[in-house]
Amino acid sequence: MLLSILVFASIILGAVFVYLYYISPRINPLNKAENFLAMDLVDEAMREYGKILDRNPANFLVHFKMAEIFFRRNEIDQGVVHLEKILQINKFSNEVSKAEVFRRLGKAYLMRKDIEKAFGMYFEILKIYPTDQEALYHVSFIALGSEYYDVAYRHFSRLAGQSDKNFEVLFGAGMAAYQNHKTDEAAGYFREALNVQPHSEIGNLAMAFALYRKKDFRTAINYMKMIVDNSKDEDALFVAQRLLGFLYLQGRKNQEGVKVFEELLRDARGRNADDEVVPLLYDLGFACLMAEQTDHAYEYWNELYQMDRGYKNVQLLTTLLRKEMDATGKGQRRESVTDYFDDWINNAFPQDFLWNICGLKREKPLDLKRTIASAKVTAKGEGGGLASRDVDDSDIYERLDSFFNLDVESFRIVSNRVVSKLGYNVDEILQTYRENDGVDFMARSMEDKSQRALVWVRRWKGVQVGEIPLRNFAQAINDIKANLGLFITASDLTPAGEAASSRLSKVTVIFPEKLAELLANLL
Repeated sequence: MLLSILVFASIILGAVFVYLYYISPRINPLNKAENFLAMDLVDEAMREYGKILDRNPANFLVHFKMAEIFFRRNEIDQGVVHLEKILQINKFSNEVSKAEVFRRLGKAYLMRKDIEKAFGMYFEILKIYPTDQEALYHVSFIALGSEYYDVAYRHFSRLAGQSDKNFEVLFGAGMAAYQNHKTDEAAGYFREALNVQPHSEIGNLAMAFALYRKKDFRTAINYMKMIVDNSKDEDALFVAQRLLGFLYLQGRKNQEGVKVFEELLRDARGRNADDEVVPLLYDLGFACLMAEQTDHAYEYWNELYQMDRGYKNVQLLTTLLRKEMDATGKGQRRESVTDYFDDWINNAFPQDFLWNICGLKREKPLDLKRTIASAKVTAKGEGGGLASRDVDDSDIYERLDSFFNLDVESFRIVSNRVVSKLGYNVDEILQTYRENDGVDFMARSMEDKSQRALVWVRRWKGVQVGEIPLRNFAQAINDIKANLGLFITASDLTPAGEAASSRLSKVTVIFPEKLAELLANLL
């Protein structure tokens, strides 16, 4: 009897063993799919994966494997469907990590030219791995191309600091710094980029413009000579030669500056390029005056007047110069052509000139506000700096944009109401240097009438608030004998600005996120 039981048990155990190790692997859809893939029978494998998903639509591992197959077949849309399903399921493992799903979706969105969604995926990766080079690369360039300069600058700073010396990255970092008016840092990045590609025309142009902004004219001349002596691109040559002319004039090499402009004029006339001749005649009038060639200046401006009497202020300049040339004695000081030198120099190249020619600007900038605002609020809340706010992430940038776009009078009214929400009544509107950028108030606390506050509201766009404006504000508080000051800003602070604000005891900074909260129901 015992023997029979043992034999029967052995048979059962044997059957179980055979089933578990031989039969089950062959009929298990997941194993069958893997075996089919090993034999390159992809269609058969997909049918097995489909059976699994029919029974368990939430099997994120199978969705991942299906996405891999579709991507290998270049069926991007189908692969995206499965990866997006994984994000809905919101379950991950060592084999299917959250970051890897974001990464593959980011690549897929880029292939589909859905750049905004790709940006979102790479932004999510950086929440998990802040130093991920691939994510930093795409976030940096997409943000920069869509003119989110502060976001681009922060990410380029990380990327350039950890990646190999790559011209594209270094140049992008330089442009992000340049557009954020961090000129010294921009020049440093451009210099590193030129160490990689010394003959890059856009690199040399960018370096010269950065030095021009720094007023280091003599060094900038060398970079422009590099292009003038070597380039065969007519557009690059024109820009380089014109900038070289201004650099010579600013560096007090007036005769050389005039020669450069005259060479450009001869070339433009030879090509019958009137669209270039007109501005060059205007430039030459000022250049000749700087070189004390008054007669030539008048000739160039008079010629321009005959060609296009409505060009800028050439009619006025020609008239003024003629009067000055005919004057015989020193009379009362009147308007002079010299009064217009600064405007000519400052407007020779628009502020966005380098940005428009650098090749990084997107034709149609993307709206990245929701993604950036979401990350910004999350980061500040988790970091313990600012408390979380009762404002929807997407509203932050929308409200601030509306605030930026208000006319001067509406801006003052809304700012007054913001101050009221902070618990202060405005007693007086003070004179402000630039009304478009800010408004200054004297106010009193609603709770304690003896508490007088100086309030500065600033809506600077594309520029972070540094240490100097905050120190000037602190000094103004003392000068006006106020008890405290509220600095309300629509722009972030630089690290130096943040450090200064923590040391200035009378200064309270109202940051952009708080301002967005206060703007609720006011716009």
